[in-house]
Amino acid sequence: MGGVLGRTGAIVGAIGVVTLLAGIVLRVAPAVPWAVLLVGAGYLTAREHHPVADGWAALVGAALLLAAELASWSIDHDSRIREERALVLRQAATLAALVIAAALVGFVLVGAAAVSTSAGLLLTAVGVAAAVASVGVVLRLLR
Repeated sequence: MGGVLGRTGAIVGAIGVVTLLAGIVLRVAPAVPWAVLLVGAGYLTAREHHPVADGWAALVGAALLLAAELASWSIDHDSRIREERALVLRQAATLAALVIAAALVGFVLVGAAAVSTSAGLLLTAVGVAAAVASVGVVLRLLR
C-alpha cells in the first residue's frame, strides 16, 4: 500500500473499524452497515492502481460478512433472555456456511475478473457490487 490512495484507503478503513467498534459499544445497529461500507471502500481505494486481480478480495468480503453478523449479534444480545443452545448452534452453523459460501463465490468472481483485462476503479466497483448482489441472491435463495 503506497501513495496517496493507499494512505487514504487505510484511513477510510480505520474509520470503518472505529465506526464498527463504536456501534457495538453504544449498541447502535445502523452503524454496522456503514462500518462495512467504509472498510470495503477503504480496501477498494487502497487497491487502485494495482492491475492484478486480488485473490484476497474474496476473503476480505467473507470477513466483512462475518464481522457484520457478529456485530449484529453482539448488539442484539440481551443477557436477560436465555437462548436455547440448539438455536445458538444452528445460528453459528448457518453463519459458518454463509461465510464459506460467500468466500467460494468471491473466489469464483475474482478468478473470472483475473481472466478479463485490467479495468479501472469504476469497473472494479461495478464488479464488487455484482459480487455482493450475487451473494445476496444466493443467501435469499437459501432462505
